[in-house]
Amino acid sequence: MNAIKHTALGAARGTGAIALILIFVPLLCLGVPLFWVFVASKLAGSDPDINVALALFITTGILVTYWAALLIALTARPRWVGEEERKRKVRRMSWNRSFRDEPYRPGDHKSDPVERLFIISAVLGIVAFEVWFFFFAGSPLPNQPLI
Repeated sequence: MNAIKHTALGAARGTGAIALILIFVPLLCLGVPLFWVFVASKLAGSDPDINVALALFITTGILVTYWAALLIALTARPRWVGEEERKRKVRRMSWNRSFRDEPYRPGDHKSDPVERLFIISAVLGIVAFEVWFFFFAGSPLPNQPLI
């Protein structure tokens, strides 16, 4: 009975993590930049041109929001990752390990939910940008012949 409960709990956690990722990734990759572009467009008023101040405002807003998301993730990590798992996970760079240290085996060290969330959001954001760039952005080159 305990194995069934443990499996059901693991399935519920996995489903919750996937749901969180499906909500968080579009919000982080698409919602944050669009929000700052919207705020900048309201500040610009009827002026259709983007000046240096607006571009700097948009860039700073996006960077500060991502920085805040990283800070929230750092504070949430102790709640998601248990103390024993944190102690078990000793991260050393290859140049900082002893020759007597145990060798690296892929799959031994698993990432925690916060790392997986940011890795998946970065990969999906890059893929979405590439799809937009190659299929929907159009050509920036002029279409008129020179003569």
